[in-house]
Amino acid sequence: MSRHLFSLLAGLLLSLTACAAPAPKAETPAGSPDEAMARIAGKVMTEENIGLLFGLMRQSLSAAAEGKQAPELSAEDKARLEASGKEMQRQGLEAAMRMLDEVEKEMRQAVRAETRP
Repeated sequence: MSRHLFSLLAGLLLSLTACAAPAPKAETPAGSPDEAMARIAGKVMTEENIGLLFGLMRQSLSAAAEGKQAPELSAEDKARLEASGKEMQRQGLEAAMRMLDEVEKEMRQAVRAETRP
């Protein structure tokens, strides 16, 4: 079970990290990290999934405090968390790659501006 929780949290953190870039310009281009985060927030990380995730974390913390193992998830919940985690990782990676592309583009422009005669 902890593997599923780790997978989902890793995807969420990667997605949030990718979207923590400087504030977007007036117009957000299609395929930007902000657009990717909007897709994650609206489709992958639904309120139901958030409730499941935080409920699981609460149960796990309570069990750990009592020296017990965390409760097992149902097959359906396990599958849902796995699918959400994989999709969040995929979209987070996509957003991070786009962010790197933008940083590279800006750095190249800065170098060109500095090396112009």
